[in-house]
Amino acid sequence: MGDESLFYRPKNPLVSTVGALLGGPTPSRTGDPAVRFDPNGVEYHESYGRGPITRLGWKEVRAVAVLPGPVEGRQALCVYPFHELPEPDIPVSELWTGSGPGLAIHFTSLFGTPIAVHWHHVRGPSLEKLAKHLPAWTEGRIALTSARPA
Repeated sequence: MGDESLFYRPKNPLVSTVGALLGGPTPSRTGDPAVRFDPNGVEYHESYGRGPITRLGWKEVRAVAVLPGPVEGRQALCVYPFHELPEPDIPVSELWTGSGPGLAIHFTSLFGTPIAVHWHHVRGPSLEKLAKHLPAWTEGRIALTSARPA
């Protein structure tokens, strides 16, 4: 990916565990997804540090949005491709694991796209930085929104 990128990856498990013990959201896990944005497009890590990576050029992306998550007060950063992505071949034992390919199915049911990260589980640059870069990277075609695209 390009020199200037914004990478949202799982928080350090120790820090997120301490945060959870102090009343914050549940801790991130090593298998949580991550997403990188740069001038060339989007790189989505299904399970950070292992598992498949989906790469989309900006011409393959129709929208990027921050949406309310399933728990009040939490958000998800979502990427909407123009075309449906192939369904992963998932063993029955992993369908509802809450990570990796099983999480992609859950994200699709919640947000309409498998390319998403729970904002409280990731660390990286602010959403303001992403909002600033998206129009420049996409020739003004995509702006960060807070509405699910139609």
